[in-house]
Amino acid sequence: MITLLVLTIIPATRTPLFERHFFQTADTRATAYIDQSLKNAGAAFLLARGFNAVVSVFQESELQLEPAGVGVSLALGQALDPINDLVERFSWVMLASLTSLGIQKFLIEITPFLSIQILLLLALSALLAGVWQTNRSPIDLSQIGRILLLSAIVLRFAVPAMAFLNHQVYETFLAERHDQSVARLDRSTRMLESYALDDTTEKIGAQQEGDNAGDRQGWFGHAQETLSQAIEQGKVFFDVKTKFAAVKRLTQEMVDTVIDLIVVFTLNTIVLPLIFLWGIFKLGRLICGKGRHLVKKTD
Repeated sequence: MITLLVLTIIPATRTPLFERHFFQTADTRATAYIDQSLKNAGAAFLLARGFNAVVSVFQESELQLEPAGVGVSLALGQALDPINDLVERFSWVMLASLTSLGIQKFLIEITPFLSIQILLLLALSALLAGVWQTNRSPIDLSQIGRILLLSAIVLRFAVPAMAFLNHQVYETFLAERHDQSVARLDRSTRMLESYALDDTTEKIGAQQEGDNAGDRQGWFGHAQETLSQAIEQGKVFFDVKTKFAAVKRLTQEMVDTVIDLIVVFTLNTIVLPLIFLWGIFKLGRLICGKGRHLVKKTD
């Protein structure tokens, strides 16, 4: 026991003893799982922010159509507001998911230090002190050492096991839903962007230039331009109504897509880790036995 304690204290012997291939493999795989989750969450976060940006540009471009149809432009903005607010909430969920994954990655890096260089040293010291402990001592140092030793083992593999659990649940139940939802979100963003970048604004600009030209051509030219402008405005009005119907359908599809992504990332990065930590807490209480056996009964 003294030898093991000395080997644990000295860095030159602690590294080959407690950082062998098995420990490195567990940490490496856990880090890879979390890095993949970070990549997925970051991509979804950027995609959501990109969708918000396209919605803002789209709404601004529609405001330029007010001379052709004020009511249609206003209704279109109202149709986009709910999904815009939902995507904004989704961005906050993704920020929480990224924070949770970052904490998990930090715990993987710090748990070897906490479990080996702190808990294990305390456990060995308590076990060693328990060898020379007299029966008159009110505290059972050997029992404390055993509890600390088991706690060090549990803590050493708790976060890698949590990462493994999250990865298995994700691959089994959530991966397909995540991939389909991200693909739909990307497709919807591209469709909305195509609507925002059409030639409707250019048509309005052409109409305004026609008005100026009509003023210079006299009453006949003005009448001709007015008739042409009325026809063009009718076309633009029809285009806006068609676009409004398409955006409304797209908004309904986007609600389901964003909700699916919220469910996936909330479960995989927040709910399941908390459940696992609750399990560790219950296991710790079971190991420690609430301290009932730490105090000796004395006559």
